Amino acid sequence: MNEFASQNENAAQPEGEGQRITRLLRMAQEIRREPRQTQEALYQKLGVGRSQYYKDKAALAEVGFCFDFHKSRGFRILEDRLTPITGLTLSDRLLLMFALEHLSAEGDGTLAALAMEAGRKLASGLDSPFREQLQQSFDSRVTAETYGVKPDVLAAVQDAVREGRRVRVLYTRSADWTQSWREIDPRRLYIRHRSVYLYARTADETPPEWKIFRLSRMAEVRPTGICFDWDPAQDDGFEEKQRNAFSGVFGDRLYLVRLRFTGSAMHYVMEKTWHHSQQVQRSAHELLFSVRVTDPQEVLYWARQWGREAEVLGVEATEG
Repeated sequence: MNEFASQNENAAQPEGEGQRITRLLRMAQEIRREPRQTQEALYQKLGVGRSQYYKDKAALAEVGFCFDFHKSRGFRILEDRLTPITGLTLSDRLLLMFALEHLSAEGDGTLAALAMEAGRKLASGLDSPFREQLQQSFDSRVTAETYGVKPDVLAAVQDAVREGRRVRVLYTRSADWTQSWREIDPRRLYIRHRSVYLYARTADETPPEWKIFRLSRMAEVRPTGICFDWDPAQDDGFEEKQRNAFSGVFGDRLYLVRLRFTGSAMHYVMEKTWHHSQQVQRSAHELLFSVRVTDPQEVLYWARQWGREAEVLGVEATEG
């Protein structure tokens, strides 16, 4: 019998084995993705109460995923027996790494950023010199070529996010393309439209502000030796901001952007969902497209690829 299924189910509200396994896997995923969140925040995401949370924690411990929680540091994984990868051939690892390369390149959000990190780890189980060569190849193809990010910059930022450490970054501003040192508290890495972004709190401004930094514009990252801390729930609404962004830029106000597509552009736009808020009306000769986003300029840049087959109908601020 599956070890997850060995726990007693709630008779009043029967739950299928598949549903429970999905929730348990999501719990493990959430703890890895956001170790500094509160237990209450995790309850809410999983849709469970305190009692069920501890039952699920015990069920995960039985299969080798053990963790604890402390208010000052958040969640900490104590044991993860599912982490070591055994029995994979070199061909298996190459196949998985390229699959994760595709996921990180085509996906959006924090999971895509984690896929990029996981892809590199697949090489760690190999003997030298294959291990170093495969890691170098992944860094070259994915980190540098796909995203334009220096591998050492990505590694330093990943460590800072994971360990809660302040860093100094040599950063190029897009406003005037000047380069300067910034001191920041890295919070989250995420990927949007083939670019890697860092959501961080500034430490060199008064008062500190939450801002977005693009990793491809970081030339160097240096440690400061300073650890930082905050209420994990107080990150200035990252999840909602990420949801409302069309590409990588966050904002506090929503704008309704309306476009008209004609010709071949109609078919390309209909091929996928570009944003969760999009509304589409199609007729034989035109496609009316609208989205509510925090930075309308990103939508206009995106539409330009279709030239005269894309027409801006309007941009206006909304209440939400």
